[in-house]
Amino acid sequence: MTAPFLTVADVRLIEQQVKKILRAKSSSSDTKIVNTVRGLAVAELREKLNMVNEDILKEVEILEDSINTELFFHSLKAYTIPFKAISDKGLQKLFKKDKKLKLPKLDSIDWQTISYLSWLDKGTNRQYIVLENEGEYIALRGIYEASTSTKGVCAICNQHSSVHLFTATVKGNGDHYTSYSNYICEDVLVCNSYVSDYTKLEQFVYRNLASNECGK
Repeated sequence: MTAPFLTVADVRLIEQQVKKILRAKSSSSDTKIVNTVRGLAVAELREKLNMVNEDILKEVEILEDSINTELFFHSLKAYTIPFKAISDKGLQKLFKKDKKLKLPKLDSIDWQTISYLSWLDKGTNRQYIVLENEGEYIALRGIYEASTSTKGVCAICNQHSSVHLFTATVKGNGDHYTSYSNYICEDVLVCNSYVSDYTKLEQFVYRNLASNECGK
């Protein structure tokens, strides 16, 4: 069996491009238009996928209906590299300054569907974000403002969604602190379903990284 080679973000990118093709088919009977959209979708996959697989691209080139599309999407799970599961103890170590850390329900998470782990503590208005790269975890903690709920573009997935303001505070030299605020999806699962560019996700976290707040 082929070892997994697609990131979750890769899978989301494939799904998004295939849905563009299906939308073109449903809105136009002009074969040339549909073929143009399909060609652009395949070209974008060739450009952006971490590892190009010709068999997958051939599937994208011949998909014609929603039933076969759902079967195709399901088949991608066999090639998907999951987010490496982390334990409660692992999260407590990442956020060890939070003595009463409220933990997410880890046993309910499908690790093959998330590019990042995040959860809200509504009691403290804190939002926690964890990235994983080859077994190493990167932690970010910030404050979310429920009162800022609005429609807008998420700084993580770059899609239009229901968002709230997330603010991370970074300690600089001496007693100097800098705060960074961004609008991000209110619903973490929705956001994960949109993330198709892991580099942009990493850039968001590193740009806002409050390692002194979370860590050592």
